[in-house]
Amino acid sequence: MRSAILSTLAIGALLGTATVATPAAAAAPACAEAPRTPVVTGAVFSEPVGGDPAAIVRRLCDLVGRTPAGARIQIAHFVMSGTDGRDFADALIKAHERGVEVRVVLDGDARGKAVADQLAAALGTDTAAGSFAHVCSGPMSGGTAACVGDKGQHNKFYLFSRTGGASDVVVQSSANLTNLNSTTYWNNAVVLTGNRRLHQAYASYFADLAAERKTLDYDRVVRTGAAGGSVRAHFFPSAEGDPIVEALDGVSCRGGAPIRVGMSEWDAYRVAIAERLAELAGQGCTVRIVAGVLDPEVEAKLRAEPRIELRTLGTGGALPGRIHSKYLLVDGWVYTGSHNYNQTSLRRNDDTLLRLRNKAVHAQYVANFDRMRAAAS
Repeated sequence: MRSAILSTLAIGALLGTATVATPAAAAAPACAEAPRTPVVTGAVFSEPVGGDPAAIVRRLCDLVGRTPAGARIQIAHFVMSGTDGRDFADALIKAHERGVEVRVVLDGDARGKAVADQLAAALGTDTAAGSFAHVCSGPMSGGTAACVGDKGQHNKFYLFSRTGGASDVVVQSSANLTNLNSTTYWNNAVVLTGNRRLHQAYASYFADLAAERKTLDYDRVVRTGAAGGSVRAHFFPSAEGDPIVEALDGVSCRGGAPIRVGMSEWDAYRVAIAERLAELAGQGCTVRIVAGVLDPEVEAKLRAEPRIELRTLGTGGALPGRIHSKYLLVDGWVYTGSHNYNQTSLRRNDDTLLRLRNKAVHAQYVANFDRMRAAAS
């Protein structure tokens, strides 16, 4: 019922007849509707226009529900709140009660306090125990509190030692578990299976978050091979450099190479990314961007190059919604994660940028980008 209601509204939005999304509180909990899906490497997208806006939380609930006793779930997350946040927390608590080790690290944002308290009451708060819920101590900065950096614990990743017959499962997402994220936000998540080195790298970062090993130059990069292509995980904060600018510096525009950017937040501190994209468009690359919150300086740089196509999805509560994804598609690579193109994600936040080369996954992201682009203004 939930998907049918939202799909109807989505069609109406594109025709100019609908402006407000169905409130999440009126919908059935997403975890109750989670279908069983094969646990294989691939992407999943929450799409409020023409798709399932709660697809990511459903997939996560499926993975939690199929984690066997004796296995371990580790989650680093920004905000869990509202109907879907509480529902997902219930699924984690049920896993804990059947013998799964469940470990959760959360930002200190007050919006997530109710769910954080719910998890702490069930899992305990002793980070030396098998299961726990830990809220970053901060200090508070703008309402958020990081564990390693000094701004926010902005990660959205999920680690499963075993689930659904697969082992060493890593899920890297852009989505928070909130009502808006499950109704009107465009988000992505990628599921990677069977990569022990990648799983261990994320688990090491998780341990540092839980232990609050404070530094503004964490800057860990781990590269691994993988079925279908290689993977690199970059863990933040970092004191210098910009991995997105570095990635774009290596791009050749021979043959009009396509570059696609889907970005939630982009500030003037990262204007060098916009400048490099303008250069590449001038050299013949096809540059298309769907953006959410853009700093005026960044927008001016992009719009000054007429060969760049810039569209926006910037309203959160009304369809066609807001882009909350943070990804770059270039030269067959997918760069995704919780990492916005702003100063906080680069220099201050606990955040992750994942780069992978997998032809099938890349094709999934291209298709998602085309659907966002069609919905954007």
